[in-house]
Amino acid sequence: MILTGFMGSGKTTAGKRVAGVTGKEFIDLDHYIVEENGQSINSIFESQGESGFRQIEKEALKNVIGNTDAVISTGGGIITYEESRNLLKENRNHTVYFLSAPFDLLYERVKNDEGRPMLKNGYDSTKKLYDSRLKFYEETSHYQIDASLDVAEIETILLEMEGLGNS
Repeated sequence: MILTGFMGSGKTTAGKRVAGVTGKEFIDLDHYIVEENGQSINSIFESQGESGFRQIEKEALKNVIGNTDAVISTGGGIITYEESRNLLKENRNHTVYFLSAPFDLLYERVKNDEGRPMLKNGYDSTKKLYDSRLKFYEETSHYQIDASLDVAEIETILLEMEGLGNS
């Protein structure tokens, strides 16, 4: 299972819950990148720019996508890089779920999080980013789930869609 969606959609929270119930490994791709590179996402953005980060992110996805016994949570911008989109679309190991919610709800959830470099330019810029990414989330996912639901409901939906019954 791979979870995609804009920042604040609950990929990490839902992913951890599903992994906990199923006994699968949970891989947060951003955390994996931090561990592998020894620096924060913000530091990577500052030193290598967004394009450098997206290349690192693609390599990280390549490294973990073969793990069939994992729940993988991606960063919100992974779908902006064509090679990463192709990895998601062409993978045979995981179903890709897009956790989708209205922009204002997602922005409200993350607006004060200083660890998110893509928020630095404020509401209008972040809204444009959201709008530009929607088509990519849709094209790379197998299913879309309403991320405005309570995380327990999202967990239940994911488990049912994976054929793992009730949590």
